[in-house]
Amino acid sequence: MTTGLTVKQDRALTESAESITAEWLEFERAEGASRLTLIAYRKGLAVFEAWRAGEVGTVTPQTVREFKADLASRYSVQTVNLRLSALRSFYRFMVNTDRLPYNPASQVKGVKRHKSKMHKRDRLADGEIMAVLDTCNTGTLAGVRDKAILSLCSYCGLRAIEVRRADIGNLVTQGDRLVLWVWGKGRKEADEFVVVPFHQEPVIRAWLAHRSTFADHTDADPLFISLSNRSRGGRLATRSIRAMVKARYAKAGVVGSKKTTHSLRHSAITNVIRHGGTPMQTQTFARHASYDTTLGYYHEAARLDNPAEDLISYAG
Repeated sequence: MTTGLTVKQDRALTESAESITAEWLEFERAEGASRLTLIAYRKGLAVFEAWRAGEVGTVTPQTVREFKADLASRYSVQTVNLRLSALRSFYRFMVNTDRLPYNPASQVKGVKRHKSKMHKRDRLADGEIMAVLDTCNTGTLAGVRDKAILSLCSYCGLRAIEVRRADIGNLVTQGDRLVLWVWGKGRKEADEFVVVPFHQEPVIRAWLAHRSTFADHTDADPLFISLSNRSRGGRLATRSIRAMVKARYAKAGVVGSKKTTHSLRHSAITNVIRHGGTPMQTQTFARHASYDTTLGYYHEAARLDNPAEDLISYAG
């Protein structure tokens, strides 16, 4: 294996590059990575190996920076950052499994994007959100489950990965409010929570009532489960969540290639802003690590809601 940092010798003698790569990708798959992400990660590592062209020696942060610079001279910002994400993930896995002493890619930042304040995913109009929720037939088990998921995404701003990771024990009552502790991006445990609006509590409790009829119903079991014959009762995969949302969009007549599962979260954050949410309140709701990320939503909302173009008048 030419990834540089010396693998502990007792393991290097018994492991091949292929087996380590397979174990890494299986770990990411179990963490919720989609099939396309795994393909991109595998390719990213292969590109790095090809770039090194069999070179041996320690991979340092400087090595990764040189790789980044070479990519940036030939590829788009998105491609460069995806390749770097693959390296960060791979070396993080190597450190966590005690194969390497440190992650040389962890401190190498991605390439900055152009200073566009507009998101790459469109939000849904208020009427579209309601139409999507209305597609859920609460007379069916799938309808009850899907409405609970859609409610958490559109009223609490949950990401698909947070829906997938949620366990039954993460849903608790604090004071007189129902809250869900979530595992955010890059987190190893549920360390932030969202508050379920009072008017959405019946939607969540309806699913809990049905969820309790399944055999596995401890605090450590998944909150949302598959209802398919093949994996019934198992943790709902991220790709299944996205497929469900896509199907609900189609049924509700919501169209647009930029309207994805993430659009529900985008819509929720924008709705908080448009109803008077302060930047600090919005950042807490969105669980953004960076304040600048939150401000990006404010810039976009202001640009569309109060455009300078509307001030122009040539009527005198």
